[in-house]
Amino acid sequence: MECAANIDVGGVTIIANLKLLISLVVIAALCLATALANAAENGCEATSAEEHRTDDGVWLIIATDDGYESPPCVSAGMRHFQFRNRGTKIHEVMFIKLPEEMTAGQYLAAVRSGIDFPEGALDYSGLGLTSPGQQADVWLRLEPGNYLLYCWYKGHSADLPAHELRVVNDDIADTTPPQADVVVRQVDFRFEIVGEFSRGSQIIRFETPGPSMHEADIFRFNDGMDQNDLTQWYENGREGPAPISGYSGVLDSHDIGRTVWVKTDLASGQYILWCNMPMSTDPNSADRNVTHAKLGMTHPFAVH
Repeated sequence: MECAANIDVGGVTIIANLKLLISLVVIAALCLATALANAAENGCEATSAEEHRTDDGVWLIIATDDGYESPPCVSAGMRHFQFRNRGTKIHEVMFIKLPEEMTAGQYLAAVRSGIDFPEGALDYSGLGLTSPGQQADVWLRLEPGNYLLYCWYKGHSADLPAHELRVVNDDIADTTPPQADVVVRQVDFRFEIVGEFSRGSQIIRFETPGPSMHEADIFRFNDGMDQNDLTQWYENGREGPAPISGYSGVLDSHDIGRTVWVKTDLASGQYILWCNMPMSTDPNSADRNVTHAKLGMTHPFAVH
C-alpha cells in the first residue's frame, strides 16, 4: 500500500508538471501566431523581399508573358511603383480593389463570362500599355484591402492565374509625388494639356474632371504609321503588328477625383494620347464597343 501511495503522489506531481508545460506551450504558440499575424498585416515595409524594390527603395512590378512579379503586400497611402515590361508582348498593370465578399477567382470568372466591370470591384488606376523593354513609374493612392494586378491587353490576365496584392494600414508615411512637367486633364471627351511634352524623362500628372471615367495610353507611332493605322488596328481587334510603341500612360479609376503621377521617358517622334474606355460598362449594351477614342478623345503631339 505504501508503494502504491508513493506512485499516486508521484503521478499527481507529474500531471501537475505536464499541465504547466502544456500551458507554457500554448502561450508561446499564441504569441508566435500573434507576431506572425502582425507581420503579415502590418509589416509590409519590413517583410517584403528586397527583390521587389529598386535600388532607390521603390516598389517594383515586373511584367512577363507569364504574369507579374511583385511584392505580396504594400502599405496603404500614396505609393510609388516602378513597372518594367520584361515580356515579349505589350503589357499594362491595373490595380483592382476587390470587395470583401469577392475572391480573385470569382472576379476572373466574371471577366471570362464577358463582364469587364464585375459588380463591387473598383479600378484604382495603374500604368497603361507598355511595350517590351519599356518601363515607367507611377504615384497613386491605395486604400487598405485586397487587390488584383491585371493586364487587360488581349485578355492576358484572364488566361493566367490571379496575381493578388494586399494593401495594409501600417501607418507608413505617404510618399510625396514629384513636381509635374505636364498636366493632362481628362474631360468628356477630350484631353486638355497644360505644359509641353519633351524628349527624355518627364513627370505627367493626370487629372480626371470627367464626369466619366477615362484613361490615357501614350502611343508613339512606328515609322510610316499614323492615326488611321491605329484606328484600323483597334477595329481589327488589335490583331497583327502594332502600329505603335506603348509608353505607358494612365488607366481608369472609379474614383474620378483620383490624381495619378506618371514618369515616362519619351523618344523623339509622333505621339498620340488615346482613351479606349467604352461608352457603357453594361456587357449587354451596344455602346460597349463604342470607345471614347471613337468619339474623338485623342490628342496627337510631337516630341522633338
